[in-house]
Amino acid sequence: MVKNQNKRTPNQLSLLEGNDGVFSAPEQTGQQSSATDQVPAKKKRKKTRQESLSRHLAVKETIIDLTGQQCDQGHKLTSVGKKFVREELHFIPAKLYRERIYTRTYKCLECELEDGIAHLIQAHTPAALIPHSLASASVVAEIICQKFILGTPLYRQLPNWKRLGIALSEATATNWIIKSSQMVAPIYDLLCQAISAQRYLQGDETPIQVLRESGKAATAKSYMWVARTVKQCPQQIIYMLIARYVQAPSPQNYTRTSLVSYSAMVMPAITC
Repeated sequence: MVKNQNKRTPNQLSLLEGNDGVFSAPEQTGQQSSATDQVPAKKKRKKTRQESLSRHLAVKETIIDLTGQQCDQGHKLTSVGKKFVREELHFIPAKLYRERIYTRTYKCLECELEDGIAHLIQAHTPAALIPHSLASASVVAEIICQKFILGTPLYRQLPNWKRLGIALSEATATNWIIKSSQMVAPIYDLLCQAISAQRYLQGDETPIQVLRESGKAATAKSYMWVARTVKQCPQQIIYMLIARYVQAPSPQNYTRTSLVSYSAMVMPAITC
């Protein structure tokens, strides 16, 4: 925001500066109270322990039992119930393990006796997420979650992956993200169709530079657009894309670039 500076002549009085006696002190009527009326601040109610815990957390019950189920007189004890003592929250650290996938091979001895040919039969092997790669769905999902949900760059993830047991390179992690994004491209298109059907959208753009983009220099300016449904929409969708403009970006340019069939209202964010 730009602060407005108004010039005044030397003979003009100031309403806020100096001791010129013009509205510089509050008017005393003799009937007003010296106490200041203040609205007490509302204290925010603290969440209880049960409210702070997600109801989707798994629950494990541990029962501490007696080592010897006999009283001091040597009589056998009978269980009548259990008493709640306390509740603790446990964390299981992430760990990697190597899964070696084999397919079992069978052969039919009777067919081999009939024609003298060994008929080998193997079980069908599920396709790999990325061919000739160690990547599994869980590893790629964790890399994407750390980068786009937690905001952790790839180079800062690499030491943690090394502590877990794999020396990843930034190029390998990048390729895994790119190939995975190509697999979910149909879902991305469905999100575009769903968000295009909304009557109102909220949108904002951020100027960025994209490396190795076809048809443009690396120093050229592109824009990352984010569009989302309004709060009242029962199905929340957040849609992101990279766009290039010859002229300054605007909601009209945005709709022409991506949401071609969108003809309703886009509410851009206003930054002061």
